[in-house]
Amino acid sequence: MASSTRASKAAAEQALAAHSGLTLDTAAELFAVANALQQSAQLRSLLTDPSAAQASKDQVVNSVFGSRVSETTVALTRTLASLRWSATRDIAKIAEQLAVRVVASTAGDLDGLQSELFDFQQVIGSDSELELALSSTQASAEQKQALVSKLVSGKYSESAQLLAKQAVSSHSVKRYAAVLEQYGIWLAEVAGESVAHVRVAKELSSEQLARLGNALTGVFGRKLQLNVEVTKDLIGGVHVAVNGEVIDATVLTKLNQARLQLN
Repeated sequence: MASSTRASKAAAEQALAAHSGLTLDTAAELFAVANALQQSAQLRSLLTDPSAAQASKDQVVNSVFGSRVSETTVALTRTLASLRWSATRDIAKIAEQLAVRVVASTAGDLDGLQSELFDFQQVIGSDSELELALSSTQASAEQKQALVSKLVSGKYSESAQLLAKQAVSSHSVKRYAAVLEQYGIWLAEVAGESVAHVRVAKELSSEQLARLGNALTGVFGRKLQLNVEVTKDLIGGVHVAVNGEVIDATVLTKLNQARLQLN
């Protein structure tokens, strides 16, 4: 993330924190704003043009969104339009991140929401046909959202359902499961955590998870959200990835290293 966008992201988060009474409806409205910005290069250009007067940008925001969303969302969108962006698409991405922050702030159980999202990510990731259907550009967003609704209705919280449905429209990354993973990272950011993707050969007990969590906190120097995936690819041990850093203590890796040394 370039410097202009990084500074604007921080300013947008401060503006969001200044608003009270945020709800899931607010999050849904911000997602709608993000979607509109993602879909329209002209709208992004109008709202990110550094030479345009703020009054003109405010008028565009009011004209496009004023009758569709609450005054809170309009005010936040005007704030986004007042900031400087390294790339025009960044304004859409940050609007999407703000929506995820609202979902996080309204969730009664943020840890539970993170677990739900990871669980659904695993459901999608384990079914290649389902992943293909939800990542395809051939089906409409409405068709894909209808499919997601069938999968999540009655099984997950309203917050998790909103994120799962919105992920269909996101352009932050290409694959649907990867969008869910990105949302998990943003949720962890709100909680002041990083996400540790842990791969193991068999299910870990609660005691083993606690020990692993404490050990990883010591290694990385910060609290981690553990997303644990049981995979048959591993013979034993554990594989951990945190923000690109990898700790690989699997039996398979040790065997491969031994083979390299013998060769």
